[in-house]
Amino acid sequence: MNRPFGKFWIFLLAFMAIYGFVRKTHTPLPLAHRPENVQNYLKKYKYLSIELSQQTGIPLPIILAVAGLESDWGRSQLAQNANNHFGLKIKEDWSGQEYCITTQEFENGFSYESYECFRKYPLIRQSYQDFGEFLQKRTHYQGLFNYPSWNYYRWAMGLQESGYATDPEYAQKLIRLIKVYQLDDL
Repeated sequence: MNRPFGKFWIFLLAFMAIYGFVRKTHTPLPLAHRPENVQNYLKKYKYLSIELSQQTGIPLPIILAVAGLESDWGRSQLAQNANNHFGLKIKEDWSGQEYCITTQEFENGFSYESYECFRKYPLIRQSYQDFGEFLQKRTHYQGLFNYPSWNYYRWAMGLQESGYATDPEYAQKLIRLIKVYQLDDL
């Protein structure tokens, strides 16, 4: 009886067992290996991101990456003075307080400074809640909710395509943050 076929199955089963073990024992990057500002932000606000993800279906890595990028991990002027962690600007449906600053915008491949007014929140929690409502209630973001929650790449591209930010590299910046800080493993 010829046994090469049997050896193949043994090899395949051994490979699958090893792969499963390695995958199961894979641990995310320890918080201590992330920059201190990222580590501190995740310790303080990860729970808000988890709540928002569970309530809305917005992927956790996307929430963390957008908040981290837009607020410079809680250190930006907008985050410090307006509790705005998502860079949400004043729109016609906003009746709350505002905080106006000079910001960098992009148009036709060029960046420029612009004086813009942003939403100001009494509490950071309200910034998170408003981000969820902002995406859920605007029709041009509805397509995002058709993507699986595990597909953060498509969510990042969809945010950029839907006009969430004017930066032409926005999606790539989000994806890079998710990969570098392993935000998809939290």
